[in-house]
Amino acid sequence: MEAYRFHEGALPTGTTLAYEPSIFNQPAFLSLQDPVNLFSFYLLEPAKSRAVAGIHFQAEDNVARTPSKGPFGSIEFSEKLNPQDVYRFLEYIELRLKERSIIGVYIKNPPRAYAPEKWALVETFLLNQNYAVAEAEVGTVIRITDAPFSEQIRHSEKLRGRQAKEAGCRFQHLTLDKLGEVYRFISGCHEEKGYKLSLTEAELARSIETFPDDYFLFAVFQQETIRAASVGIRVSEKILYSFLVNHERAFNQVSPPVLLLEGMYDYCRRNSIALMDMGTSALNRKPNFSLLDFKLHMGGIPTSKLSFYKKIS
Repeated sequence: MEAYRFHEGALPTGTTLAYEPSIFNQPAFLSLQDPVNLFSFYLLEPAKSRAVAGIHFQAEDNVARTPSKGPFGSIEFSEKLNPQDVYRFLEYIELRLKERSIIGVYIKNPPRAYAPEKWALVETFLLNQNYAVAEAEVGTVIRITDAPFSEQIRHSEKLRGRQAKEAGCRFQHLTLDKLGEVYRFISGCHEEKGYKLSLTEAELARSIETFPDDYFLFAVFQQETIRAASVGIRVSEKILYSFLVNHERAFNQVSPPVLLLEGMYDYCRRNSIALMDMGTSALNRKPNFSLLDFKLHMGGIPTSKLSFYKKIS
């Protein structure tokens, strides 16, 4: 550890990151949070003026949590960092949190499929340090290859996609000024199915204004009417996350989501994106099997998304 030092607070001026942070761990995204009780920890390599690891929290009722505006957070670090240093950084974080009178820590990891080896290491280290799994969600990802989307999905879904095209459905990548239309459509579909969106249109608009190059609107139209839509987020250079998505229940048989995913898959191929995250398939902390089955039929690969909790005083 002689080459590194621990740091609490904002990244020092002139310090660069030795790792690619997800969009949800970037300072600009963190600035969208309530600034009260928001704090960061870094592991610095002073000789090179760079940070090799970092993590961010927001304190609420004396519990330090992954900031709420993002679907996940957790520690991020350079692949060149020794595992022992990662472990010690986690120990340091707990020590400093105790000194802040924090009584519990809640960390939301991203899907393991984002970086299987790295997240297996983090999960193991958290368990070694007596964290418990507070929530386990099943998610699905699609690996983007040179093969067309039609070769990765079940024959029955391929037929449904063909039916959607015959019914006049078409995929479109929309400009960001269509946010209101897309948000209202997805919100209506959620309401029809008894779900609630996790953020308001104003909150989403603020995120898009902050990251206009990393948010995307995709939709399937029948004539001029939206039948399915998704808000995508480029989490990192190689990962696209289908953050908000839904379709009209009345069009289940035509299955516009097949065309939606096909269009998003093709977008990823054209833009050198290696992984498309279709999100979790969970409802009330249990698997939503109908949704999971659909995603698996669409070529999805199962992945875990774990959240950890530890009482520290």
